[in-house]
Amino acid sequence: MSNIKKYCLYTVIYNVGYMFCTGSIVQTFLLHIGLSDRQVYLFTSVTLMAQVLMMLVMTFLSSRLRKIKLIGGISYLSFVLMATTFLLLTIWPSLMGKTFTVIIFIVSAISYVGVGLYNVVAYILPYHTIDMADYGKMVGISTALAGGMSFLFSFIYTYVISKIEYMRAMTIFFLFAILCFITTSVTVLSMKEIKKQDPGKKTTKADLVAVFKNPDTYLLLIPNFARGIAGGVITVIAVIGISTKIIDVSTSAWVNAAMQVGLFLGNAVYVGSCKKLSSGTLLIISTLGVCASLPFCVSGGAIMFFAVFTVAYFFRMMNDTAIPVVVSEIIPEEQIGAFTSIRLLVMTGAQSVSALIITPIASAVGYTGLLIFAAVMQALCGLPYYVIYRSKKKQSLKVSEEK
Repeated sequence: MSNIKKYCLYTVIYNVGYMFCTGSIVQTFLLHIGLSDRQVYLFTSVTLMAQVLMMLVMTFLSSRLRKIKLIGGISYLSFVLMATTFLLLTIWPSLMGKTFTVIIFIVSAISYVGVGLYNVVAYILPYHTIDMADYGKMVGISTALAGGMSFLFSFIYTYVISKIEYMRAMTIFFLFAILCFITTSVTVLSMKEIKKQDPGKKTTKADLVAVFKNPDTYLLLIPNFARGIAGGVITVIAVIGISTKIIDVSTSAWVNAAMQVGLFLGNAVYVGSCKKLSSGTLLIISTLGVCASLPFCVSGGAIMFFAVFTVAYFFRMMNDTAIPVVVSEIIPEEQIGAFTSIRLLVMTGAQSVSALIITPIASAVGYTGLLIFAAVMQALCGLPYYVIYRSKKKQSLKVSEEK
């Protein structure tokens, strides 16, 4: 099997396993085993902080890494530890208590250190295993396949927990997730390394200095932070739905299905529109779409909750695709690596902060108020990005006309 096929295979398998160990599925599981909504928010914050710390370390170490394939194979096993801990609880629920709650937090934080590692390694691995001329096409195919398979397994998950006792069903899914992670690791390790190609200019100390001298780096700090805050609220939408009693543990399974629909359609529409519309136009459309739809998620019953959230997540996925493209048009090529590290650190750090402030905000203004707050944060991300993007475009046009 070629490396490209293996890349697509492990991307699909890993994403399916990842789905069962993150997001609404794990949040629902934690609520079911006895954690409060505040503890679930804290869990989200702690795991994201662990991820941020590792990404911070990797900002300075990534260019020095050797044996990328080996490191990648090991990093994809990080969730095995967390999935195994959850699996033990599905088999022996009596283990649950204050002590095991602490164990869950510690084990999950360690697992998310691995997430921070593979978030970086995933961008480096292709340079060692494939012809980079095929990279764009390969990512498009693998993303579409991963989205389709995750969507399929979302429905399988929903069907199974409606037919089988919940903890017994989660035993099956956590076992399956562990198998997915092990298979992913084996597939990565089996890839053949090719002669190292020129990956482009590496980030140097001079580039790190340059990115800190670039005023756009600082102008975009608040938008990236605001994006993380909004994303943090969206991440716990299942807990919000359960807390407002719009949905319950069984119907919360549809949250993940809604996310997969939004993921697939958002990326499909973006790909289909990017040749006709500029990245800036798609950015502002997706920003306004999220802001207009998100506050209405908890305004009705379960059907409205899922319908509106699917629309909001559709625009959010378009936005998540548009921003990296816009960044490439704002930030000089030689500063992209350093700026991307800063951008992801600020955004992920904001997500961890978001998990801590959700309860106080919801207590003060209610969950509709919380979602309005998240919509405002999304606007504070998209609008400044668009203004800077338009400014750069005008500057480029002016320079072209002068030439």
